Amino acid sequence: MQTDLFVTYNYIGEFAGILMAGLLLFAMLYTKPRKTFVYKYVFRGVLLSIAAILMQASIVFTANNPDLYYNRILFMVQLVTFLLLYNGILFCIFSYVNFMSIIRRNQRREFIVMYGCLSFAYLFSLILEAASRGLYETDIGFINITHFTRFYCIAGIVCAIICFEATITNRKHISRVVFDAVILFVPLDIILLLEQIIWVESRHFVFSATTYVPIFAVGYLFFHSNPYDEITGTMNKNALSAYLNKYAGKRKFYVSYVCLLSPPIENFSKQDIDFLYKGVAICRALEAIGSKIKLYSVDDTKYINVIEVTDEKEAKRYADKTRAIIDEAKASSEVPVNYVMITAEVNPILDNEFKVRQFLQFIADRYEGQNSSHAYFVKPEDYDDFAEHYEIVITLKDIRNRLDYDDDRVIVYAQPIYSVETGSFRVAEALMRLKVGERLISPDKFIGIAEASGCIHALTSIILNKVCSVVKQIEDYYDFDAISINCSSKELSQPNMHVELLEIIDRYDIDVSKIRFEVTESAMFEDFEVANKNMNILTSAGVQFYLDDFGTGYSSLERVMDCPFKTIKFDKALLYKALDDDKMGDIMTYMIEVFKKNGYITLVEGVEDECQNQYSVEKGFEYIQGYHYAKPEPIGEIKKYFRRKNEA
Repeated sequence: MQTDLFVTYNYIGEFAGILMAGLLLFAMLYTKPRKTFVYKYVFRGVLLSIAAILMQASIVFTANNPDLYYNRILFMVQLVTFLLLYNGILFCIFSYVNFMSIIRRNQRREFIVMYGCLSFAYLFSLILEAASRGLYETDIGFINITHFTRFYCIAGIVCAIICFEATITNRKHISRVVFDAVILFVPLDIILLLEQIIWVESRHFVFSATTYVPIFAVGYLFFHSNPYDEITGTMNKNALSAYLNKYAGKRKFYVSYVCLLSPPIENFSKQDIDFLYKGVAICRALEAIGSKIKLYSVDDTKYINVIEVTDEKEAKRYADKTRAIIDEAKASSEVPVNYVMITAEVNPILDNEFKVRQFLQFIADRYEGQNSSHAYFVKPEDYDDFAEHYEIVITLKDIRNRLDYDDDRVIVYAQPIYSVETGSFRVAEALMRLKVGERLISPDKFIGIAEASGCIHALTSIILNKVCSVVKQIEDYYDFDAISINCSSKELSQPNMHVELLEIIDRYDIDVSKIRFEVTESAMFEDFEVANKNMNILTSAGVQFYLDDFGTGYSSLERVMDCPFKTIKFDKALLYKALDDDKMGDIMTYMIEVFKKNGYITLVEGVEDECQNQYSVEKGFEYIQGYHYAKPEPIGEIKKYFRRKNEA
């Protein structure tokens, strides 16, 4: 009779859960996952899951064999231990889902208090359940764990509902993929928990592990794993980020950056399969070089190979073999493909992922626009050049982000410009210097960086503000026409940029005509129509424009005539060529006459000696700028070049 009443629980679902958790833990340890803020909850959750599954298995095993293994105190310890582990699992799930939002991360203290209250309610309910009904029942020949299972499943359902509600109410602060994952998987988990409550009593199945292990697996696969590409065997850029952030600045290794300069798409599209095969062959050949090389794909045309060696000669051997493999593939290709390959030691200067990638791109940029392949092994002086470049980048971005119009890192100089007609200085050009630490950096080193990094408009706004301040101080006391400021044509190509510039000028209540802008000829407008519109609006407000560096060969006369330039500023290179070449001198004479005939003012820069000065005067330039007359000085000193208004 007792044998007929004996109940055994089927817990094959727990074995499936521990197998999944074990594989997940192996993947997390063997690969290089993205260790984000929430990654720790996945890792801890997996460890707790393994411990909880083992404890659950021991509980069910004891319940299935009460005559052999049941001890009342020991069994209660097993139950309570599992419930505490399960509470830890719920904490990890609850934290993981909620901290997907950056807003919730800033509310960690409130979160801890809230979950502390939930844990207290959980433990209080556990005590009540144990005291009133007991977590389990013993009957003739078997142990009934239905109450125990129902208790923690209800706790799991409560946690799932709270997570679901938190995700819905916090929708605008989390990404779509997180939202979709929660909306899909949380209801499924609630269904599984309800099924567990029903099946443990009716069919005696225990599969609790399948209600929490998959949550960690999904989180890991979605947001932290760095899978290999199954075709090429390369790892993705997230894996590269994890590797560089872990080891850069901490140990010595080398990297090879390969950037493919793709052919025209019409040539490439017909042979994409061949290119794929060649790409796979290259990857296989690179792997065959040795186990010390790891392949990472940044995008379709950029790859970074990590070379895990410390000896420079060995690194060069890897680099030479890599180049030979790429050259061989290039030679056998019907479509011409060039490349740039940079190999560098990741030394203490490059102490994080951002610096490593910035450095490689910094070196690769030297070969931009060249229609050939290049391979370069970085030299020690390159790191010094990059250190300065990086410091400039950081300074410029900080200036842009702060946008303090009085930022003392933007130093303003001014160079007076001589008027041939009046024999005096009537205008001046404001020139910028960048203070980085204790050094002053010249414009030729930082203007290009500022344009590339989106910081140039901040610099223009700051120098305009400082020039307006000086004009305000001296315009009532000194006789001068204007101070000009260099303006990037990239800025002029931005819609409504004139609004901010005019607001700065209006703030000082000065004569708008005292401000002029110089636009460099070599920097072509990104959007000519927008730029021309901005220039016309500023011109209508009273601002004059100079065409700077005329003669460098970029602009056509037609485009010059289409823009509201008032002054044409001839580049010094054109002057120097005209001095050495009579034909160039005749051309320059003709251009000056054409511009004057059409109402333009002509100005020449770079005049450094009397010979150049006399030549410029004879050619008919109305204004002359250069060291022959004056060198740039701090803008506060510019007033000494202008006549005072009260002078006779």
